[in-house]
Amino acid sequence: MRKLGLTAAISGGVILALDLALRAHPGRDAWIWLAALVLLAAGVALLLAAQLQSRAARALAARARPIPGPDTARLLDNFEQRFAELKARKPNSTVLGDLYTLASQLEQRGRVPQATAVFRHLARIDTGYRDVSARLTRLMDAERRSGATAAAAAAANPHPARSAARPPAPAVAAIAGRGPAPAPAAPGPIAGRGPAPAAPGPTAAPGPTAAPGAATPAAAGRAARGVLSPVARPAEQVAAVASDGTAPTQLGRYRLEREIGRGAMGVVYLGRDLAINRLVAIKAIPLASEFSDSELAEARARFFREAETAGRLNHPNIVTIYDVGEERGLAYIAMEYLKGNHLSEYSAANNLLEPRKVLELVRRTADALGFAHKQQVVHRDIKPANLMYDPATDTMKITDFGIARLTGAGSTRTGIVLGTPSFMSPEQLEGRTVTGHSDLFSLGVSLFQLLTGHLPFTADSMTGLMQQIAEIPHPPVRAFRPDLPPCVEAIIDRALAKSPDARFESGAQMAAALEDCKMRIPSGTP
Repeated sequence: MRKLGLTAAISGGVILALDLALRAHPGRDAWIWLAALVLLAAGVALLLAAQLQSRAARALAARARPIPGPDTARLLDNFEQRFAELKARKPNSTVLGDLYTLASQLEQRGRVPQATAVFRHLARIDTGYRDVSARLTRLMDAERRSGATAAAAAAANPHPARSAARPPAPAVAAIAGRGPAPAPAAPGPIAGRGPAPAAPGPTAAPGPTAAPGAATPAAAGRAARGVLSPVARPAEQVAAVASDGTAPTQLGRYRLEREIGRGAMGVVYLGRDLAINRLVAIKAIPLASEFSDSELAEARARFFREAETAGRLNHPNIVTIYDVGEERGLAYIAMEYLKGNHLSEYSAANNLLEPRKVLELVRRTADALGFAHKQQVVHRDIKPANLMYDPATDTMKITDFGIARLTGAGSTRTGIVLGTPSFMSPEQLEGRTVTGHSDLFSLGVSLFQLLTGHLPFTADSMTGLMQQIAEIPHPPVRAFRPDLPPCVEAIIDRALAKSPDARFESGAQMAAALEDCKMRIPSGTP
């Protein structure tokens, strides 16, 4: 229509010009001006109609754009788990729509690498789906421009001045009174801390999964099979980059020796405390790049508040936090360096621990949670991947206290905080107030998985999973492991009750039930 209108308008103009030329010669009766005006008017009308039609089509497309559903809107900040779940599903129109919505919202929030990863996956399934090709090209161009800008900035300023930003004094002071104590000759900045372990010797060499948040091949395999795991491929994970675009080599008094883990919230490094020559695990979180300007102040305050609270948890089964800080746009937590494996290593059906050991480790976890809940601290993301176990020393510790709550600063619009959906309680999935009973539900899910190699709640979609957790009874654990005593089933049934009031009253009560049940299982039972 636009071409036809343009042709008519041009023709009318030409004829009108011809009519004017004929009028310049006396004796010629020029009458074609009327046809010229008709053609010109028709052309203009057709052009206006084409423009109105184009506007209407754009408005209709905008109205037809899918509205973010609970799968995407509620868990936008839990990108890795949702993307892994969508990739595991068989491609169909619903899955393509969910992927497109997820990528669009990530792009709107400025999370270009994650949006690019989702659009790239969509293009591999159907390169002609909607405007995926165009959006992917645009995002990749933006990434290239950003990389070129960062490289130019780094070349122009190879030794950028360090920011003087330090954590608020109350946060550091609250943590300073706990954790391993320095040796007598320790420098002043850490004087007053509690007893510290000796400087690590050769036996402290890190193993392949020796730190909180470290990605493991087994966990990656489970993600590929559709289990909602916290581990995703490196390209989809958050890199810890300082505000000047460079990778950090030192944060505060901690020298970063090498990267040992990476996840949705940042990077975990093996670090060394230069003041007392002690190995530590450093979790670096790029707050400045993960939150918008309007959210950053709240996220920063929440980070130090949650770190302060977690720093007060002095328990043998909770990882020790030594220090927190912020430098060059990177918030960091210095914590106890742990050897061993995440319990997720022992959640596959072909690599389970013996039941008596599982009950003992879960008992210790319940006891530690009971202690934390008395301090008004709720973990919110209890799962095998956040439980570190060292078989050599038979030690088990909970990691990442406060991290789940921290990410809630970026998801308050949706009323839900970060967690791993398969392990979430009904009230957490629905965005209701979360108490210690929610952690005990998540621990019940973990117990079920560690005993059977299966999750009690599974579905082909996030919506289906939410319905399973909120409404559908879990399968009996003895259907998978008939060799287990009835007391195990009773503990899991109570821990996985839909109503928080029907669960164990406290972590201590659940720990006592686990200890009693453990004594009924002969030692060495496979």
